[in-house]
Amino acid sequence: MNKQPKTQEHQQNNTVITTDIKENGLTDAPLTRYFQIHFQHIHDNARNVQAELTQLKQHVADLNVKLDQLTAMLISQQTIGNLSSPYFSTPKNKEH
Repeated sequence: MNKQPKTQEHQQNNTVITTDIKENGLTDAPLTRYFQIHFQHIHDNARNVQAELTQLKQHVADLNVKLDQLTAMLISQQTIGNLSSPYFSTPKNKEH
């Protein structure tokens, strides 16, 4: 396996791309337009993902509030149930 430092590998890849552009007669204008479209697509996608992330964070916050409410309600019901439970009533004296 031939391992080259990344800088040499990148230089070789850039040379191949440059050679392909020259051999195929590509000019800078179409290539520039391609990258503009590509950048715009990435920018739009990033904006959509950011909006979705914001919505998900809000959803998690809402769920945390509901979970806290349900936990408080459960604790309250257990406390009320425990107070009326026979386990917490005063024991009766048994006569032997």
